[in-house]
Amino acid sequence: MVDIPTRPGVTQRFLYLAPAQPKAAVILYAGGHGGLNIYPNGSVGWGAGNFLVRSRQLFVDNGFAVAVIDAPSDRLSWPYLTGFRLSPEHAEDTRAVIAWMRSHTGLPVWLVGTSRGTQSVAATAIRLADGGGPDGIVLT
Repeated sequence: MVDIPTRPGVTQRFLYLAPAQPKAAVILYAGGHGGLNIYPNGSVGWGAGNFLVRSRQLFVDNGFAVAVIDAPSDRLSWPYLTGFRLSPEHAEDTRAVIAWMRSHTGLPVWLVGTSRGTQSVAATAIRLADGGGPDGIVLT
């Protein structure tokens, strides 16, 4: 579990998993309201059954460094990411996670979203097209 600063007074939590020598890096976005409530011990409060959240180890087993992204610290209660996924602030939070992943892996970073997580991925890729954005996206 990792917490990094993003916007002034805001941190972004994500669960980080990686094999010894990853081939690429992915940031996974759950659908629904997106508030996973990742606890300090790495367990997930909501969304453990989400397709991407429950598949995180499969990504690691296939050579990917993985960040399972939670809602930022200023969105840790209802409505979580609802109404926030398309915002410039959400893109800035993601920019910080992309930068962290690049600095820790030295690898291309792809955003992967399922269901409403695709909103986060597509909107972020568009907002960050001029710099600091992902190397690719996957929408499921």
